[in-house]
Amino acid sequence: MPRIKTKLSESEEQVSAKLTYQALDRTLWTACFSPLEELGNRVAKPSEFRDHVSDLVVICSDQIPLWIKSGSERELFAAWEHNPLPQQHLRESLKNHHLSSSDQVTGSGDLVPPLLQAVKPSAAAGRGSGQRQKRAFLDVDALRYRVTYEARQALHGLCKDPSALTGTVLPGLLVVHGSHARLNNIDSSGRFLRDETFEFSGKVVCRKAGASAGNLLKGWRQARDKDPSLFRQISLMSQPSANVDGIIFAWAQEELAALAPASVHVRDCFAAAWSVSGAESLFYSQSLQTVIGPKLTASLQLTDTDYARSFKSLARSAMDDLRHAGQTALLAAGEKEFWRASHLDMARAVVQAQTKMSERQAEKDWIVSGLRRNGLLAYRPDFSKQALVPLTDEDCCGASMGSARTKPAWLQDRYSWRDSSGIPVKPDWSALHGAKVVADLVEWSYHHSESQDEALESQVSEALLNVHEMPLDLQLPCIESGVLTLSLDLQRAAWHKQLSSDSELLQKKAVKRDVKQMIALAKRKLRRKLLEAMRHRLTQMSRQQALQRLVPRASDKKGSVPKKAALKQKKKTALGHAAKALAKAKALDEKPSGDSALVPGPALADPVSEKASELKEATKGPLYGRVCRILREDHTCGKSGKCTLHNLLTNKLSLVGVGDACATVIVSDQEVCEVDPLWKTPKKWKNLRLKRDLKQTVLRACGGSAFFLEASGGFFAAEPLELLKFKKSYPQMLLDQHLRYGWELLRYNLSDSDENWFLDNKICMVDPKLSGQLLAEDHDRPELLQTALDRLRSENKLLFVPVWGHCPNHWTLLVLQREDLSENFSVKYLDSLSEKHEECSVNAARLLSLLLPAETLPERRSSGTQKSDECGFWVLANMLWILSPLCLEGPCARGSRHKLVLELMSELKAWLIQLSGEQAKLSKELLDKEKSLDKLLKSNRLRSEKLAAKSAEASATGLKLWNLAKQLLTLNKEPDASDLSEEDKSRIEHVRLTGLGVCSRCHWQSGCLDCDPAKLERYLLNKLRLELGLPPKAA
Repeated sequence: MPRIKTKLSESEEQVSAKLTYQALDRTLWTACFSPLEELGNRVAKPSEFRDHVSDLVVICSDQIPLWIKSGSERELFAAWEHNPLPQQHLRESLKNHHLSSSDQVTGSGDLVPPLLQAVKPSAAAGRGSGQRQKRAFLDVDALRYRVTYEARQALHGLCKDPSALTGTVLPGLLVVHGSHARLNNIDSSGRFLRDETFEFSGKVVCRKAGASAGNLLKGWRQARDKDPSLFRQISLMSQPSANVDGIIFAWAQEELAALAPASVHVRDCFAAAWSVSGAESLFYSQSLQTVIGPKLTASLQLTDTDYARSFKSLARSAMDDLRHAGQTALLAAGEKEFWRASHLDMARAVVQAQTKMSERQAEKDWIVSGLRRNGLLAYRPDFSKQALVPLTDEDCCGASMGSARTKPAWLQDRYSWRDSSGIPVKPDWSALHGAKVVADLVEWSYHHSESQDEALESQVSEALLNVHEMPLDLQLPCIESGVLTLSLDLQRAAWHKQLSSDSELLQKKAVKRDVKQMIALAKRKLRRKLLEAMRHRLTQMSRQQALQRLVPRASDKKGSVPKKAALKQKKKTALGHAAKALAKAKALDEKPSGDSALVPGPALADPVSEKASELKEATKGPLYGRVCRILREDHTCGKSGKCTLHNLLTNKLSLVGVGDACATVIVSDQEVCEVDPLWKTPKKWKNLRLKRDLKQTVLRACGGSAFFLEASGGFFAAEPLELLKFKKSYPQMLLDQHLRYGWELLRYNLSDSDENWFLDNKICMVDPKLSGQLLAEDHDRPELLQTALDRLRSENKLLFVPVWGHCPNHWTLLVLQREDLSENFSVKYLDSLSEKHEECSVNAARLLSLLLPAETLPERRSSGTQKSDECGFWVLANMLWILSPLCLEGPCARGSRHKLVLELMSELKAWLIQLSGEQAKLSKELLDKEKSLDKLLKSNRLRSEKLAAKSAEASATGLKLWNLAKQLLTLNKEPDASDLSEEDKSRIEHVRLTGLGVCSRCHWQSGCLDCDPAKLERYLLNKLRLELGLPPKAA
């Protein structure tokens, strides 16, 4: 075991350990048995978390600093390098050499001695050098490369049978030096796979999918290209100091969320785990965090006790093997170069060490035994009892609690921290400070054991008699609640310390304590506000989308010495201002009220809110740095801007670059939504140069046209189309036919030419004539109308029901919507009047009871206020308002509903003019055909006679028509249903199976060719009679 040193006193150590155990037990109970309201304070979807709680995973993780390039090898030096020859001896030899060779100097014509006579090195030459410097072959600077490896271990099966307890080594996180980046978001071509936004040191960095990553993690990308399988076993990210900050923490939490739908994460107390980004990522990723007490990571964290030391040794050994092989290869190639580890070599060393630890886990479950030995694995959930039950040593691989890193006193009450209901107590983290105060008090009492001041002792004795007051140092929640108790001699020492201290010093201490307490309350308030903002965000997007669009934040905390001094001075100034504010407030409270006529000043603001507003987290809510769309019903509705401020206390946002004017707008966070990069640009209104086929299709669907022989035969009469009339720029009240044509206008504009978007998405509008017939209750066969209504309800996921009412005449809208056909409908009731329309509300309730008998009509929702008889346009605008997000345009993509109403007035007017012109053309064409009916009958009769006179061989192309003509002329037999073509028979059979006898085309009254098989059969027989020259029969 390594030699562990700690600065904590024994009391601080014990309290910290017990708080660690209490926090883990409470977190486990919260995950499994707490009310959903309490669980909802920590996870985004508590019901979804509880559904997966049987597969709960307990994850333990900690960061391991790793000098990845360094190895365990040592350099060998010769003995003469350590003990060179004395310089006096070398100087004497050199002097003798110069004297002996002075008379041998030749003329200038002789050759100059070479600079170097290269020979093989020898020990004798080395011993004669006399140099003290050593010739090293190891580059020390090249080995100075520190990275951070976050080791992760998982415990599975805790919420199942005890025999299912097992541990696994999860893929680790390797954090290297560089700008913030993650390797799994960069493809092999060096481009980002998805959008990525974060804030570092106050600067927001936005990276778009498909953009070039430049040199980010370039060496690691090249290593991944060489061995992709290696990087599937670890996650790699970069950070300027190779540490885990708030940005890396959020990215890592997003990865871990994909591994477990419900998890409890045991971490040590490091800054990123308590950051705002950390809180958001934990909330969205459905992970409950519990922490190891301060300064106890080496004693209780599984990563430190059972993983880190072995992993470092294995990584160093792997790097030694790689270095030996690489250096040997260089020397064999004749290169006297120092071998340098590449990115691929570093990844191999880390993965090899991680794999070895995983193999050791497979051989012996050291994860389960280590958690048990450290005292963390004490309970398991028993869902039959709805409580935590103790685990035995046999359940935990035979391991018992306790080790050389812990003390028995920490674990003596391990199973006692539960109330009478078996619920684990909440940890009181103020006990950490209380333990420190007690430790300081004990140390002070050693040096002030005896006092000669009788007056002081008398004051101490009197203070002890007042059991309702504690010394200033002991006025802590943990002591007042009895979590920490003090003996009488320590209480006496505390009073002695306080009464013997300087009053000014005590006052400063009290002010400092109050300020700290206020800051703690301010942070709690911000945490509650952050939770509210995150919950509102989930009403606009899914949990996975919220996690992916999170903007993590971190700051560069390494400041210069002058900067640190300035921050210290700023802190002292802030404490001074806070002290003055508290003193002023106290003086005002104590000032007696007089009779002087003083002007009452404004009420004092909440000091906690004021302190919370000073914290930098107060203006950086979940929407900070995101592009948001305004949902407020005004001229800015539908416009987007970038959020530069999201105040959690006031719920206000500041959006810049809004609209064409690039304005700055202040709005409430309830009036915006975050822009999804997948949203499409809203479709513009299509050009109304319509083809005749389209116009005829619309007229036929709305009952505005009839076929040849259909009207004259008494089968169906088309309804004349009425154009819109405007008086003083305001339109008339829309008729039910106008709503039908308006619906077809929406279908035309929102569907592409090659698709039927409404049919594919199962969206429909109930014909206003159908709802009118149902409300009137005067139909001959009301069961047919109810059948039609039931069919619309069962076949669609979104149903619009226009509702009509009298006194005054008014349209409202009932909306039924669901995600899937197997789900239940959600109901909305929209009205554009400022006050409730009673008859419309009654009619809406009646229609809803016919559609969904078990549902009651909800309260009406205001959808804006109409100015005149334009309620029908508001109904169409509300339909378009709801359809726009379904087209992936996002909410309010087309602006406010006031704007949509004006657009619909113009578009529907032009639409009806086009259709009215086509209806007039069709009417004229039908009239011309009916006028020439006698002439057509004569020509067809002559054709039949000529056809019957031909032989069967000559009329092979029209054999059936030849038979009919033959029978007509020779036997005087008129055609019947059996003589129809197979195509006509199939058409009749289709209407027989799907038709109800009434439909929207015939206004749910008379029946037509689309819904009545008998009428369709007679109509097709009339067409056949016409071909044979026989006059059509009336219906």
